[in-house]
Amino acid sequence: MKIIAEKTYSTLFGVEYITISTWCKDRLWNKYNKSSRYAPNGINFYNYTSYKRNLNKNKIRLLIEGDSKSYYKNVDESFKIVNMLDKNKFEIWYLSYNGIPKYWYKVDNFLYKVPYEKVKDIYLQCDILLKSSWLESFSYPPLEMMATGGFCIVVANGGNREYLKNNVNCLFYELGNYKDAINCIQRLILDKSL
Repeated sequence: MKIIAEKTYSTLFGVEYITISTWCKDRLWNKYNKSSRYAPNGINFYNYTSYKRNLNKNKIRLLIEGDSKSYYKNVDESFKIVNMLDKNKFEIWYLSYNGIPKYWYKVDNFLYKVPYEKVKDIYLQCDILLKSSWLESFSYPPLEMMATGGFCIVVANGGNREYLKNNVNCLFYELGNYKDAINCIQRLILDKSL
């Protein structure tokens, strides 16, 4: 499959390339010498309801989104992080379109193959999104969470760096650094100025 896909970058096919992120555009040019057009991505915020979250409640609802079967989505890391949290203070929801929870995932509510028009309701019900993908062409979940007024703790990657700014509209944590992610969660709860 990789060889077939790579052949589409040759001059034999006459393909016009369009990307939804600048890092993909740069990669097409730098690796394959292919020019492409950039079509900025986004969501219609008018389709979302927003409200201010209260992180001083009995249980904070934390959402993990992604396919547990996809290596680059890195969902295992998110669950290794939340498995270290106090279960009396956090409720864990998991939203996936493909993969199901692994036996060691501690999940309070598993949401599977939810139709797109209902996804916004899930984000509305959660307080914090923990997104640990290390590769994304464009990452919708943080945008969707922010559109509902929720908070985002994410690993920085090419697809989300175009609109996420650490300490401005999200908190970045270092890939593989579970303590850093937990510190970000605690910081959201304790730092009222943030």
